[in-house]
Amino acid sequence: MSKDEQARRWHSAKTKRAAAELCLKQGFYSESVTLSYYACYQAMWIAVGDPPAGLWRHGGLMSEFCRVLGKQSPSLRKRLDRLYLYRIQSDYEARSLNAAQAQESLDITDEVLRIVAQQAGLA
Repeated sequence: MSKDEQARRWHSAKTKRAAAELCLKQGFYSESVTLSYYACYQAMWIAVGDPPAGLWRHGGLMSEFCRVLGKQSPSLRKRLDRLYLYRIQSDYEARSLNAAQAQESLDITDEVLRIVAQQAGLA
């Protein structure tokens, strides 16, 4: 991954994270969860690099991220799976999520961004 792409993905991850927090504060819980999920997705892509087949699939990206960096947080895979489930419920099942789910999603996002920032030397 080029430095330009890394910077673009990191900016996207941080922007989506900030937007997720704003949505949470305004009561848009499902939207907050979706933004949290995609902030994680962009950050994980930075951590593991470009996919072997040209595009990461969601489960494959999470698996590779946890394989490479999951030792820093043993419960991270279960938490990412829960975040993915919330996103599916929000985006595909049109379920309304609650403040606790949105906050949990934001907490997971903060953990992923912290791990990626440390690994990649990002601010």
